[in-house]
Amino acid sequence: MRHENRWGYAAALLAAAGVTGAGTSAHAADFSNYATKGTYKLTFPPTPASEEGYFTLFGTFSSTTDVVIDNFALKGRLFAVDGHNVWIQKNYGSSVWMPIATVDVHMDPAFLKISPDGTTFALGTGFSQPLYLGATTLLSITSPPDLTTATGVRSVTASFYDADWRDNRYLFLDDISNTADPGSRIYAVDTSLADPSTDFITIIPLIPGASSGLAFDHNGNFVTGNGYTYVDPAVSATGEIKTWSAASIASALTGTPLAYETSGHLLASAILSAAPLGFDVDDNLYVGGGDAFGSSGHLGYAALVQSSVVTSVLAGGAPVDPSDPAQYVEVQPDPCHNDDSTYVHYVDSLKMLVVTADLASLPPNCAPIDTTGSNAPSTTNMQLYFPPDAPDTDGDGVPDGADNAYVTPNPDQTDADGDGYGDAADADFNNDGVVDELDFSDFVTAFEAATTDANYDPRGDFNADGKVDFTDFATFTQRWASQGPFY
Repeated sequence: MRHENRWGYAAALLAAAGVTGAGTSAHAADFSNYATKGTYKLTFPPTPASEEGYFTLFGTFSSTTDVVIDNFALKGRLFAVDGHNVWIQKNYGSSVWMPIATVDVHMDPAFLKISPDGTTFALGTGFSQPLYLGATTLLSITSPPDLTTATGVRSVTASFYDADWRDNRYLFLDDISNTADPGSRIYAVDTSLADPSTDFITIIPLIPGASSGLAFDHNGNFVTGNGYTYVDPAVSATGEIKTWSAASIASALTGTPLAYETSGHLLASAILSAAPLGFDVDDNLYVGGGDAFGSSGHLGYAALVQSSVVTSVLAGGAPVDPSDPAQYVEVQPDPCHNDDSTYVHYVDSLKMLVVTADLASLPPNCAPIDTTGSNAPSTTNMQLYFPPDAPDTDGDGVPDGADNAYVTPNPDQTDADGDGYGDAADADFNNDGVVDELDFSDFVTAFEAATTDANYDPRGDFNADGKVDFTDFATFTQRWASQGPFY
């Protein structure tokens, strides 16, 4: 897959201009140097055609949670939502997914958001369908619960498009405005209430456009915008993004709603459809979406706005200048650059940016637009991007977020049985979750065999040198009696 590395281009321009981290931002290097490789990509769960929704949603569990379900730590792990299922990524760098929950309704998923402390999930199951709130400890790999009926899960009647947690108590949502004027609104749900639907708190009563994304940075400042203009674009265009201080949001929670057009600060005049929105670990703002229904031609990429610009705007500074690579860059993993809605997400603990690439059409036969929902799931993948300082626990040159054995060096990433665990860490040949006599029997069968021999088994060739020998035997004995997951 060809990728126009605009991150590298921006870095070169900054270096040529003599700009350092102390010049534009303390995090300018991280901002401008996200990079990827062709192997740094994931595919979505194998959802049957009958179960597909408009798109497969994905995100991540909290980077601060210590919740473990069935021996799998949730911290920083990706999830996916489609059809009737919630899935969890079996291992970093792996496209093997395991169901951890189901619902009775067919989800055209709106969102799955995890509270900052990682203890609570909020699952919006689609337009005019329930919002479910529950503890992440209810999720299970061995026995996925039906959240529709599970004890401890609250079903909230609410209307929504997207959501984000302000803190561990308040969940902010956006929706069609409840006024006679065309537009959308932002409101908050107090999840500490037994029935949160009894007391919705209006934050922004009317935005002159369709719902966009919404997000909080690490200091509690808030961003949202116009997902599709309902008025004169000169007044409020598709992809307009505004930001409000944490203090303004705190005031709104006490009963003083914010007027969209006269409060906050304009951060961007038009970036895609301003959905989704989020912040990386350095509070650079990432933006996805696409103006597929408008005429701007803004689609087929994700954008990143430099954190210093966001800070400056909050202080009354000018909006982002998209022509300035020190303020703004674009990521286009799809060589046709024609996705109608590019999804982007960031994983704090892995310093990993995840961007969807819809490959329904490819050069030289690029369609005008690859339309979400009309293409087979196999045509869309998740491309992974990392800054130079992304964690690489085992030091093998593969960032943890792309590494299928992130504590065991394996630069080749070989996974002979396709179970999601790199061979270097995996001696569970029969995939029953434990390394025991049955696995040893398979190892003995392959012992002293080379790639040209009929009994060669790549699962036993832990160092991938083309033969199963005493070096591999030593590795096997180290793995003896170990239980999954295998990292």
